[in-house]
Amino acid sequence: MLATLRILFGRLLPWAVLLFLFAPMLVVIPVSLTDRDYLSLPDQGVSIRHYETLLSPDANWLGAVGTSAWIAVVAATIATALGAAYSMGAWSMRGAWPTLTRVLLLAPMIVPPIVFAVGIFRVYAWLGLLDHPLGVVIVHIVLCIPFSVLAIGASLANLDPRLVQAARSLGARPPTVFWRVILPNLVPGLMASAVFAFITSWDEITVTLFITSRAVVTLPRQIWTGIADNVDPVIAAVGAVILVITMAALLLRLLTERDRKPSNT
Repeated sequence: MLATLRILFGRLLPWAVLLFLFAPMLVVIPVSLTDRDYLSLPDQGVSIRHYETLLSPDANWLGAVGTSAWIAVVAATIATALGAAYSMGAWSMRGAWPTLTRVLLLAPMIVPPIVFAVGIFRVYAWLGLLDHPLGVVIVHIVLCIPFSVLAIGASLANLDPRLVQAARSLGARPPTVFWRVILPNLVPGLMASAVFAFITSWDEITVTLFITSRAVVTLPRQIWTGIADNVDPVIAAVGAVILVITMAALLLRLLTERDRKPSNT
């Protein structure tokens, strides 16, 4: 009897914890279907008009999604390229310089966002980059670089330098060594860097609020505006769409990993 209770407790407790963590997020789905003009459960009927508002070109939401998407793609691409270049340079060097420069590159992750936002606001006011797409992209690149350095540096930490030395001793030129030896080992780090950088740029709100006003409106800023004015239920529709896309991506990843596992037969 005691063993049975332990098994049930061991199986039910993780599911109970997961339900406790995910239940608040799942609430956004029924809230997004409300027929009211404020956040509430659909007590008098189900409506998809908030999804129609989200997809309407005249409601600014679709434009904010597009702005966040292209900024995140550009920032993730450039941050990944810069992080890869720095990580390979630091990996091949010896001494204190790699450690010191790594601390500087990780500073945007350590410094509170509000402090960084105040500082970059003064710099952008002097350079004339306030409320400019280029200014937003530069800030997002700076905020994404720490994640790129950590992800790509972790991949390079597993690469034996003797492999590069062996390739060079066999007559391989530096470009060949990079494409045949280093790059294959960097692929997991590059993929992780791109994902983390994209998510970081997509979710960034603190610094963006300081350096933008009307010309550049990202999705987090549009959500902030919707909350500040009158808690628009379209926010719940946005959350529901993002939640469904995220869960679908995770499910696809799990199914892909299961198909890749070798069978026992």
